[in-house]
Amino acid sequence: MRKGHGQASLYRLIYCSRNAIPPGADTVRDAIGAILSASRARNEAAGVTGALLFTGSGFAQVLEGPREIVERTFDRIGADPRHCDVSVLTFTPTERRAFPDWPLGFCGQVLDGAADPLAGLLPDQGAPVRRVTTGSDVLRLLEGLVRHEDQWTAA
Repeated sequence: MRKGHGQASLYRLIYCSRNAIPPGADTVRDAIGAILSASRARNEAAGVTGALLFTGSGFAQVLEGPREIVERTFDRIGADPRHCDVSVLTFTPTERRAFPDWPLGFCGQVLDGAADPLAGLLPDQGAPVRRVTTGSDVLRLLEGLVRHEDQWTAA
């Protein structure tokens, strides 16, 4: 994290979205690699930290930093065609970063047949009522997965 970004206006934004990357292991790996490379560089320069979870069904991400920078970062993320059904779960001030040393920590899974921890958090496609997910659910999920990243394909 860059020095000089104060904690006075520290905010945390948490969202979930549905994966829209075309199927195919190479396509998915290339897309995730491009996301991580560009995002880590931008986040490091801007003083944003957080973690990203990718599964076959979707994305969940925690972004932390100064409010205006987190808003701009999320605006860019929201416009990315590699996902859809973007739902902000939480956008609140916070006293501390949950991922202080990571411009973009990552836990990801692209293998078929493995358990998908987002399956229970994302709304069912075609369901008339959206499943309720909270930012706390996603934060706990990512913190837990980071502690057990050896069970995942980490980049």
